Formats: sequence, structure tokens, C-alpha cells
Amino acid sequence: MTKAFFSIAVLGLALQLTGCSKDKPETLQSEIVDRVRWTAADPDAASQIKVINQFGEPVANAQVLIGQAQGAPFKGNFLQTNSAGIVSIPRDWTEPAHVTVDAAGYVRQTLLNQKPGNMTLKLNSAYLAQRAELRGQVTHLPVQNGDKLIDFGLVMPALTRADILNFDLDQVISPYTDILSVAGQSAPLPSNVSLPTQKESYIFNLTISKPVYRLMVPTLGPKTFYAARGRFHFKTVVDKLRDGAPFYELLNDFSILGGGLRETQIVGGQTTLDIPGTELEFKSTVQVQSATAQPDEVLMMLAASDVAGTLIPTDVKKFAPNQNVTLTSMAGKPAYVVNVIKKQAEFMSRASGADRLSASLSAYKAGEKQTLLPLVANPSIQNAGSFVIQLPAAPTTAGVNGIAVSATISDLYETPNGNTKIVSANRRWEVLGLGWGTQIQLPSWPLANMTPTKKVEINFIGSTSGKPVDLDDSIIQAATHVSHSSTEFQ
Repeated sequence: MTKAFFSIAVLGLALQLTGCSKDKPETLQSEIVDRVRWTAADPDAASQIKVINQFGEPVANAQVLIGQAQGAPFKGNFLQTNSAGIVSIPRDWTEPAHVTVDAAGYVRQTLLNQKPGNMTLKLNSAYLAQRAELRGQVTHLPVQNGDKLIDFGLVMPALTRADILNFDLDQVISPYTDILSVAGQSAPLPSNVSLPTQKESYIFNLTISKPVYRLMVPTLGPKTFYAARGRFHFKTVVDKLRDGAPFYELLNDFSILGGGLRETQIVGGQTTLDIPGTELEFKSTVQVQSATAQPDEVLMMLAASDVAGTLIPTDVKKFAPNQNVTLTSMAGKPAYVVNVIKKQAEFMSRASGADRLSASLSAYKAGEKQTLLPLVANPSIQNAGSFVIQLPAAPTTAGVNGIAVSATISDLYETPNGNTKIVSANRRWEVLGLGWGTQIQLPSWPLANMTPTKKVEINFIGSTSGKPVDLDDSIIQAATHVSHSSTEFQ
């Protein structure tokens, strides 16, 4: 019976894609790969590369490699930034080459096939060896004992369009669990769920209570968090679970009614943050037509509203392909529609490669037919002095143009969670390039102290726009589709 409460977690699988949607979220503008070109004041001056962090501060002593290895394709291609975070580009750089930046405390970053010229590279903070913890309650939930409904809150990082490049299911459906005890029975519940104390009846009277949520945060700094307020009919969900219904079949039994946003500063250790669940109300609707999906795939649709640059999930449901759909939205705010497909067998799995999915994001247009890229096979990777990532066959959908590919190499490590251990991924190397190729050959620059088991993730990023893009915010604005897959390797 207590499995009913764990089924709340299925909401998060779709919510992660609000940004259009790794190990990859946080303050979202800090997570995107951002390159900005500028014009030197003196046309005859040497070009420069500037390295900054997510707060725009210069990163001193960062190492910059232009090309595949030190001394190739030219001497003097291995540089170090000064106190202003700047290096002058050698005039020997005349042809497109990979640009890689590495600095203590940050995730290594490579931009593929860059033309010589001025640029700014923004690095993402390295993940903490021990996650910081955010905890608190989702407040003001409209609990009424005996109304046959369970009210809950689900807390996650706030999301933006930039999340299309950054997937992190663990930030939405926490792998960390708390134990929920009801009528002498115990079951694990994702730690980022808040269940205020409430009393309901199922054969006999029950008290359900887990008011405090816990969310493990990988990096420090100012961040915004969103609490979704929802509810489900207690007996309906319990009965379906007792009959063996898979979790994805319960999506339509959950309602998201509102939520709240709060900012805080994560400084390490433990941070307390209560988030009201009633500041935002979802009382409008949008109508579209669902996408096409294969028989062994789960098709989900999500409505989201733009609130000050943050995409707020307002509804999530499972639909049959090619179906007329009505979703709840927020009145007076720009609305977006997110589509997600996953294999049924991979829906709640944590096996290697089970995070495969395809998603799309589009501004709402009444009655519009939704589209998705097909799911792709897992990548493979070789490590013989340098990483070579073999990409799967690229997905194809009429009207969707391939604009970029991104990849991430992460360490996998275990952390305790009660009597169990949680496998988490720490990003070590982020890669972004234009177009869809067949492989990515990274520079001969080994990553030190990697764990025995590692993970590579890839994203094919597509757009319905035919306009050219560069490796800057124009990708974020143009991106409408992504197909994601991964594999673990030794």
C-alpha cells in the first residue's frame, strides 16, 4: 500500500524536461556552455580568450589547449590565463581547432572546431565531493483530513531553456530516500518529496506524515528552487498499484495545482528553505495534439509557464499518440509544451543507459501537432590516451534540423543512504560542438584521478528553425528538440 507514496516520484521524470529539457542543473544559466565573441579595440591586436566562472568573475591560472595535444597543431598552443582570466591567442592559430579549458574547482570544457578569434568561455563549478543538503517544508498545502486526497510537494531546482543541454534526473527524482511509515508498514520515498501530516482511510484510518523534504545539491552559490503543489486520490492510486499497474500508468491520477519559487545561497553543509506551495495557481488550459510514439514507448506531455525567465511546470500527463490534449496552465503567462518519450522498460530504471529519452519544447500554439526526435542507441567510448566517443546513428524527423551535439564524461561514485548506497555522477568534462557528426575525438589530455566506473552522455540537439547558430546563447534560444542517451564504461 505504501508504494502509492513512492509513485509521486513519476512526476519528476517529466518535470526535469521543463527546460526543454544531468547530473546537470543548479542555477541554470551557470550550467550552459556560453561563448561570446567581441571585437578588439585595436584591429592589429592579438586575439584573446577570456575564462570566467558562472558569476562572470575571471578564472586565473586556467590552462587552455588549442588543438589535440600540446604542440599540435602548432607550438605554443598550451597556455595559462593571467589574473584577469585572459590569454593572448598565438598568431599560429589559423585553422579551426578544439579549444579546451581546465581549471581547479571547475568542470573541464571543450568547444569543438573553433575558428581563431576572440572568445569568452564560461566554466561550470566542479561538483562537491560531499553534496550540500537543502531541506525544509512545502508550506500552506490545503490539507483536509478525510477528503480522500493526498496533498504533496515536490522540490527541485528551478529550470530554464538551458536545461536542454543538461540532464539530471537525480535533481528531480532524488535517488536519496527517506522512510515513510504508515500503519506499521515502511517504504522508501524520494527525499525531495514533502508530505504534510494528513489522515485518510483505506480499510482503516491512517496517518501519513513526512513534512520535511531533503534535496542534495552538487554545487555552491545562489540558486532558485521550485516546489510543485499536487494531490492524488488516495484509494484510486493504491488500488492501481495493488493491481500491479506500472508507475507511468498513474501519471494521469496526479494533479499539479500550483507551486512557489524561492532563492537561497547554498554555502555547504545544510541549508534550510521553506517554500510556499500556494503562491502560483494553475487555472488556465492549453490544447494541442500529441506526438507519434512507438508501441513500447511511454509518451508524456507537460505544460509550462514562463515566470520571470523560469519555466514553471503546470501539468504533466501520459497520452496516447496522435490524441487531442488539454493541459492546465497559468493564466497571463507565456505557455510552452514539452513532450517526452521513454522506453517503457526504462521508465523508472537506474540501469546503465536507462536515462535514454527524447524531448521537445515549443511555444504554445492552439491545436498544434507535436513532434519528437526518435530515441537513439547508446554511445560507446574508447580511452587510449584520449577519449574517442562514437556517436549512435543520428535521429531524423521531418522539419527538425541538427544544430549541435553535446557530451559529458562523469565519474560514478557511491555515497551512503541509510543501509543502501546511491550511485551518483560527477561531471568532469563537458563538450559542445555544432552539427551532428559520427564521433567526437577529445584532446590527448588525460583526466586525473577518475573513478573505476565512468559514464558518457550525449545529446543530439535539433531545431525547427533553419537559422544558423553559434556556440552561445543562440543555441539555447533555437533548440526545440533533443535526443539523449548514455553508457557506463571502465
